[in-house]
Amino acid sequence: MAKLKIQHTYTGAPGFQASATIVEDSFVSPIQINGTNIGGTGGDTSQTVPTIRISFLRNTGGAVDTGYIITQKGSQKFEVNNSANANTTVVSLVNRQASELTAANTATIVANTMIITGANLANIGTGGGGFTNNRAFAYITYATANVAGNSSPGIGYQFTGNSGFLTGNVTVVAINSATNVTVSCATQTVTANTTGRLQVVNQFNVKRISNKFVLDWDNEKWRYYLGQPFSSGAAILASQPSWQSVVLVRVDNA
Repeated sequence: MAKLKIQHTYTGAPGFQASATIVEDSFVSPIQINGTNIGGTGGDTSQTVPTIRISFLRNTGGAVDTGYIITQKGSQKFEVNNSANANTTVVSLVNRQASELTAANTATIVANTMIITGANLANIGTGGGGFTNNRAFAYITYATANVAGNSSPGIGYQFTGNSGFLTGNVTVVAINSATNVTVSCATQTVTANTTGRLQVVNQFNVKRISNKFVLDWDNEKWRYYLGQPFSSGAAILASQPSWQSVVLVRVDNA
């Protein structure tokens, strides 16, 4: 994958008026979906055009920082800084959520593949679906009409949700049907008042990123941009990768 471009904003650049603001490498494609250009760039998140957001841990036992990419150092290695420009370090991407980062100089970038509104939770029950621990597994069910983005969650991808959702690293472990998945979770507390009112997001931790594509940790390749997950609904052959259809995942940005 090509090296990630970094957006820069200059005021009073040589050859321009002292008050002129010059922005370089803001967009990598003129093509827009729903008003947002395809692809993304690194760079300070305080700039007018959004840039890729990265979460990282500089010191073991310290607090996880949220910030931006200064420059790419390797296929999975980046020089980064936090949003206050006070914590520069070089980090490597790992397959962990931000809350799970424990090793020094590790980081994660999140890509959202789909958003489901009106999702339901259900207890599996002991032995249900081949899972014997009803405290650690649950079903998420939904209607296809309520899906934005990719049509199906990915095995090993995580779900996050609003108030009333499951806790812990909620990970997809089985696709039961087009509208029913099994997830593992830390706690399974399903109450009637959560039924049909949850909004949940399916996402993965990025393994590699360029200005137009991301890889997950199974090396599946996706097109991305900085807008909400999108799909045109166009069908593709089973032999084709997901990025060949008009599906765009959303890389976290600020």
